[in-house]
Amino acid sequence: MRSLRLTIIIIVLLLGAGCQVQELTDSVIVAGIGMDLEDEQIRVSLQLADPTASGQGAAATGPAFRVVSETGRSFTESVRKIMLSFPRHPILSQANIMILGEELVRNDLAWIADVSLRNPDIRKNAVVVVARNATPEDILNTEVLLEPLSAAAIPKLLEIQESQVGIYQPVTYAQFLEKLSRSGVEPSVPQVSLYNTINGKAIRLDGTAVFKGRKMVGHLNAEESRGLRLISPGRTQGGLINIPAPSGGQGKVGIEMTRSQTIVEPVDIDGRIIIRIKFIGEGNYYEQTSADDILRLDNIANLEALTEHRIKIDIEACVKQAQTLESDIFGWGTMVYARDPDLWARVGDNWDQIFPGLKTDLSVDFSIRRTYLTRKSLVYK
Repeated sequence: MRSLRLTIIIIVLLLGAGCQVQELTDSVIVAGIGMDLEDEQIRVSLQLADPTASGQGAAATGPAFRVVSETGRSFTESVRKIMLSFPRHPILSQANIMILGEELVRNDLAWIADVSLRNPDIRKNAVVVVARNATPEDILNTEVLLEPLSAAAIPKLLEIQESQVGIYQPVTYAQFLEKLSRSGVEPSVPQVSLYNTINGKAIRLDGTAVFKGRKMVGHLNAEESRGLRLISPGRTQGGLINIPAPSGGQGKVGIEMTRSQTIVEPVDIDGRIIIRIKFIGEGNYYEQTSADDILRLDNIANLEALTEHRIKIDIEACVKQAQTLESDIFGWGTMVYARDPDLWARVGDNWDQIFPGLKTDLSVDFSIRRTYLTRKSLVYK
């Protein structure tokens, strides 16, 4: 009986092994997917890893990728139209980034939301960004220094800057779609744009796209984007904050953020919802740009206070911009529901009108822990 079961399992595996299998020589890896709207149709751009580039060795002078684009009445039609003039099957499941165009996100995300959720070939853990002042096709066609594929470079940019600069939060497509389909929270995703260098066009992170419903309604700048990261509940690590030197003048002090925790709690006080935000962080004295004797024991409290003030400015600027755009990108509505479902039942239908007028109670506590290799400022002659 045992051998019979094993035989049946082997037969089933052998019979099912050929299901939807593509020959490697007939396929090509898709590194990134771009989607935009053009003349009321979906324009899809695919960045393909060029299989011939790896065989060119040191003689290779062109990019290690090719970008192909087509327009159709749907995402699927656009992709399949690409196959009419392209002799390989694109493996969409390898794409680790989705780039959405401004025309699309300003119009209606319903153009692509359903297929994005339904299609098993679209990776839900892929990073999503919005192309700003450029098309997704332009972004995918741009070469990145030291990276063979720009589609692979953008997720790395997001990952590295989060620990070193601490401005933008990477967002996966699953997170984006979840917020798009839930009440009490709106999506926000980083933006990328192009700028001119001596070597041609280059890609950079450029603000955060803010959504309301199925449309993008505005942006956060870099400071507001950092405020969004700082106000997000939970623990974060990494980042850099520049504060004015306590001595005044043009000097700056760089404070490295090592770790922080943010606690956000909605409370109902006499029928009014107040959002209490408590930020606790610590970091290191990293550098100064003046010749003043700043790093003294009696100055540490001043440095901590200046850092707390800078953090407050960024968080408050982010809250103000989100409320101006009437978009609850913080998920405060979902927090109200989780804490008090009865309260949410009373206010949920009017949350779009309530959110812009919400008051916050913000407290910030920051401590400087280390000064690295020296305990004092450099003394000049």
